[in-house]
Amino acid sequence: MTEITIAKMSQLSETQKEEVRKIFVTSYYKDMKTLHRDIERLLGGFRRVLQEDLIRVAMYGDRPVAMVGCSTNQRRAMEVNKEDFLANFGFIWGHVGYFSFHKEYGNPLPIDDETLYFECVATNEADRRQGVAGQMLLKLIETEPYRTFALDVVDSNGRAQSVYERIGFREVHRKKSWIGKIFMDYSESIWMSRPKQLTDPAE
Repeated sequence: MTEITIAKMSQLSETQKEEVRKIFVTSYYKDMKTLHRDIERLLGGFRRVLQEDLIRVAMYGDRPVAMVGCSTNQRRAMEVNKEDFLANFGFIWGHVGYFSFHKEYGNPLPIDDETLYFECVATNEADRRQGVAGQMLLKLIETEPYRTFALDVVDSNGRAQSVYERIGFREVHRKKSWIGKIFMDYSESIWMSRPKQLTDPAE
C-alpha cells in the first residue's frame, strides 16, 4: 500500500478541493439522494458544507484519496448552508434538508477539550478497501494534540465498524437517529472512542 500524506483541505488547490467534495458526495450519495439524485446538484448543495480548515485529506502524491472532518466542542467540520440547499434542492426539499441536517450538525458536540471527533470519513471509490481510511485516522491520532479520539458509525455499516475496531476504537453507546430513518438506511449511530495511546491494541 502506498504511503499517504495528510493535508488540510484549505491548503489544496481549487482543483484538488473539488476532488475532495466529489469524494464526500459520492461516498454519501446513498444518504443524500433523497434531496436530489443528480450528482452536480448535490455538489452544489453541499459545496460550502465542508469547513476547509477542519477537513483533513489523505493524499497519494498530489491526488486526494480520502477525507475526514475533525470537530471539537467549539466547532463542527460541517456547516449546512441554507442558501445552497434551496438553490439546488428546491423550496420544499431545500428546507427539509436544511432543518434536518442543521439539527444533526448545527450544535456543538458534547465532548471535552481534550477530545477530537472524526466525522464524515470518506474514501475515493477507486481507493476503497485498501486500508486508506484506517491509515489516515492513525496518522491523525499520532499527530493531533488530543488525548481521546471519537467517531460514530451507523449500525448498517458493519465494514466501517470493523475497520475502526481494528485500529483501537471501541463502542461506547448507541443513539437512535430520526434523520437516519427518514433519509438513510440506518436506525442507530454507534459512538466509538479510543485513547491516543493504546495499552494493548488487541484489547
